[in-house]
Amino acid sequence: MKVKRYIVDDVSEAVNMIRNELGSDAFILNTKEIRIGGFLGMFRKKRVEVTAAVDEAAIKPSKRPMLPVRQPERKSVPTLTEEPSASSPLLPSNAIRERYSQAPFADSGRKPSLPSTDLQMDVDVADPLKPSSESIPFYDKQSATLAAVVQTIEEARDKKQQSDESSELLQELRTMKEMMAKMARQQTYRSMPESVMKWSKRLAEQGVEPSYVEQFAEAVNQRLQEQGDEGIASSYEASQEVLLSWLQHVKGNGVDSTTRIIHFVGPTGVGKTTTIAKLAAEQSLNHRRSVGLITADTYRIAAVDQLRTYADILNIPLEVVFSPSELVRAYKKLSDLDLIFMDTAGRNYRNELFVSEVNSLLSPGEQTETILVLSMTHKISDMKMVASQFVKYGVNQLLLTKFDETDSFGAVINLVKEFDFRISYITFGQAVPDDIRPFDPKELVKRLLGDPADD
Repeated sequence: MKVKRYIVDDVSEAVNMIRNELGSDAFILNTKEIRIGGFLGMFRKKRVEVTAAVDEAAIKPSKRPMLPVRQPERKSVPTLTEEPSASSPLLPSNAIRERYSQAPFADSGRKPSLPSTDLQMDVDVADPLKPSSESIPFYDKQSATLAAVVQTIEEARDKKQQSDESSELLQELRTMKEMMAKMARQQTYRSMPESVMKWSKRLAEQGVEPSYVEQFAEAVNQRLQEQGDEGIASSYEASQEVLLSWLQHVKGNGVDSTTRIIHFVGPTGVGKTTTIAKLAAEQSLNHRRSVGLITADTYRIAAVDQLRTYADILNIPLEVVFSPSELVRAYKKLSDLDLIFMDTAGRNYRNELFVSEVNSLLSPGEQTETILVLSMTHKISDMKMVASQFVKYGVNQLLLTKFDETDSFGAVINLVKEFDFRISYITFGQAVPDDIRPFDPKELVKRLLGDPADD
């Protein structure tokens, strides 16, 4: 491949030069603007640098007349026997010849040794058409290097094109596989009993994600086939069994007797402060445990006053901390108590910076727990985002609030299936300490499926 660089005023001028010098098979590799000349970096003229190349195999040799080969001239020096020219500077004069013929050479019997008369001086005239190593321009090396670079780029481009074609083929295969799986599921749904479709539709209306609805339908249909009964009552019982099997490991144990510190985390507006007051009253009045409160919620207006009011009603101590360094002092003051509830600030926990900030306030240990508080009135996408942020820090306890403010409970299935949470309590009102109770999977299943007598 032959590569050549042109510096011109515009590209059209370069195109004409390329066609004249490299032929119509040449192509342009690169164009760029440069500035040349000037004085002290000023008054430089704008030019265009165009790099073109052509495949040498594609260049047709031009028919030019053959130049006659110039033979080297050979100049000879006449011998001394010939009559020398008087003006020849290469031959000895007569005076010099006579001096060589005299003594002391005559006495010694030796003849004087004169310069060789047969000396021939050959002068070769250099052939201007013969290339030499010194006549190879420096840019030929650059051209060879550039040609190798162009070849490497072309090979990389071919490989990338093949890779792109393979990726497109794989994507098409995945799309076809998903389409076939979807068609198979649709065919399976058509063959399912109407009773199974009824309860599957009910779960979908409750906000359960489609993938879990499909698993539910397949599991219920399999149970009905084993029983040989596809009636509404049988399908309802099978649906309950499937959902309970999903929730049997979800129920938590409440506040363990060995636990000493419980941290409550969660976004704004989920009811952490009210929930802490309910649990503090339940542990203090029903279980006769000495309870203390710590709050780090200094961002929300009147948050400290709200918790202080509950502490005064229950006659339990309260400590307020503004930084992690003050926690040591607060724990020391409450060291003689059986149980400590700690309230953290509600923040936008979709932001991982806030999650790490609240995590720095949590005191790890064998006698501590951290409970994530979420509201049933929030969107499932927001709940999952917040949950994923805290799961990374080892949080696996969940407390759900505001069950009385919604009729959609599918979010519970989505959360426990994806994050494997344990749920100890749910709340369903503002009354302290009445509107809180342990999580009951059977109650949730009844809320999800509804009452079959109502259909």
